[in-house]
Parts: sequence; structure tokens; C-alpha cells
Amino acid sequence: MLKTIEIVIPELPEMRAAHIVSIGSESLCSLTPHCEDGKDVKLTYDTRTNLAFFRSFTASDYVAAQRLRRRIMYHHMEIFKKVDVIVTPTTGMTAPIIPLSALKSGETNMQVSGNLMRFIIAGNLLGLPAISVPVGYDKQGLPIGLQLIGPPWGEASILRLAAAVEELCADSKKKPLQFYDTLKGN
Repeated sequence: MLKTIEIVIPELPEMRAAHIVSIGSESLCSLTPHCEDGKDVKLTYDTRTNLAFFRSFTASDYVAAQRLRRRIMYHHMEIFKKVDVIVTPTTGMTAPIIPLSALKSGETNMQVSGNLMRFIIAGNLLGLPAISVPVGYDKQGLPIGLQLIGPPWGEASILRLAAAVEELCADSKKKPLQFYDTLKGN
């Protein structure tokens, strides 16, 4: 029998801060070799700005973020003692309009990025298995997704639930205006 209960995830602002420091530091570390000898000019201005921001983090900031990560994982494990799956929207908004200027060199809009990433932070920061399932469309016809987050090693459960949700929402599915079937090659 399925039962839905409302949960409270403690320390969400702290989780967001730990995510920015952790993922930002890890991004900087992986991109630094590609930025040597003036190669960073190949990156967009916005990417270079973000990397400069990430460079402001200290080793102490990173260690503090990892302590927060551990504490936030503890909170999630306590929640998973009460629920099998955490269900959230996939994003905090539907797809944003891409300005023409962004088509050439990209764009960073931190408010839009924050809205798009609002609900994926737990999976990303904590390494929890998560999946997004299409469940409908907004008034403009843009897709809306439902995210299912499971406990560590809970992939099988969220995949079964995702299949059931997808089947329930199958009637509302439609192909996007631009569609390429990778299985058929057309």
C-alpha cells in the first residue's frame, strides 16, 4: 500500500552552500588543466567568472562543506527510515527562454540556474540515486518532471516506481517539435 507523508529536510540553506563549495571546488580542480597557458579564453566569460568565484574558496571552506555534507547525509538517512523515496519536482521552473545572444557563447543566469538546480542538490551533493520522470506540461507546453530520490543503493526501487509513474502519465506524453528517435535513427 502506497502512503504519502510530508517530510522536512533540515538545513536546506546549508546544503545549498555546501553544494556550491563542493561542486565548485571539484569543477575548478577538473577544469584547471584546461585553463593553463591561456587556454581559458576558449571558455565563455560566464564560465571564467564562475571559476574565479570558485577560486575564492579556501581549503577550510572545502573541509567545512564536507562536514556539512556528512551531517546532511545523516539527516537524509534519518528520513529514509520513515520513507522509501523522496519525491520532488525535477526543477523549480520549466525550461527558460534562451536569449539569442546565448546561442553563440552561452550564458550564466544564476537565478535561473538556482531555480533549475533547486531540487537536484541532494542527489548531486550526497550521491543519492535519483531519476526524473516526465509527468505533464505547463501552459506553454513545456515538460514538467517529477524527481524520485532513493536511499543509497536504492536504484531498483526508484526505477520500479519511475516505470509505474511513467505508465500512469503515458496518455499525456507528446513528442517535442524537434524529435530524433535514437533507436530508429530518424
